[in-house]
Amino acid sequence: MIRNNKVLIALLLLCLFFSVSSEQFLRLDNIMNIFLQSSIMGIVAIGMTFVIITAGIDLGVGSVVAVSGMFIAGMISSGMPIFVAILVGLLIGMLSGAINGFFITKFNIAPFIVTLGMMSAARSITLVYSDAQTISVYEDPFLQFLRIGEIAGIPVMILITIVMFFIAHYILSNTVFGRHVYAIGSNKKAAELSGINVKRIEMMVYIIAGTLAGLGGLMMTARLGSGTPLAGTNLELMAIAAVVIGGTSLSGGKGTVFGTLIGVLLINVLNTGMNLMNISSHYQGLIMGIVIILAALIDSLSNKKAN
Repeated sequence: MIRNNKVLIALLLLCLFFSVSSEQFLRLDNIMNIFLQSSIMGIVAIGMTFVIITAGIDLGVGSVVAVSGMFIAGMISSGMPIFVAILVGLLIGMLSGAINGFFITKFNIAPFIVTLGMMSAARSITLVYSDAQTISVYEDPFLQFLRIGEIAGIPVMILITIVMFFIAHYILSNTVFGRHVYAIGSNKKAAELSGINVKRIEMMVYIIAGTLAGLGGLMMTARLGSGTPLAGTNLELMAIAAVVIGGTSLSGGKGTVFGTLIGVLLINVLNTGMNLMNISSHYQGLIMGIVIILAALIDSLSNKKAN
């Protein structure tokens, strides 16, 4: 809790700095744009939070966003009903998570290796399916609603993200499944000895991450108005960074989705602020890298103190 408060303070100080540095930062359209940029990353980062709490990792979610979004766009453009296309996209995400979970739990292969393979395979399937071409679905009414629609003055994609954060928070904080997720991350062997079905929980965690990546694919396609082969590039790295910055330990066993939300906002505020200040993209990568390394360093030092 203390660390998450520190991250929140850092976010507020960052907002204050950019507010002083650029008069455009506090404009309503800029603030709304930050939240919209955070929505897709936030959805993917929720699933990543579940995975990292179990001391796992999922490097494939960015590519799963691309392949799910591309299949949704392709099916819509071929005349398939929108809700069938969306269901297929979500099922693709779910299947990718199930495949990851199967190889990790059944054969005890390191999550890094399995999900790295998924990252490569899903990106390749996206390129083959689309022939490396963009598939436009800009005129689809439902995707337009997701892209520009509002409910009570709040953009639909932001509302979806908020709802998913609250659902994830409830699952982790108030269910047996959530307690088991934390238990596995804290001490996998002890969790097994206490009767927890570790393999089943780990399987479910990767399915959750994959399904949310599928939802991210839908939202990405709606936001861009098309399925693009390179959608979601580096999204998995930004999601991992957001989760770690938000206080979830890479060693597992601790973290919250609201901490992840703060991490997502911090990354997008930093990116937007640097753009408004016309900082070269060459330096932006350096600055973001420093922030990520500092977050990992804090995580490492915290774990040493705990031990």
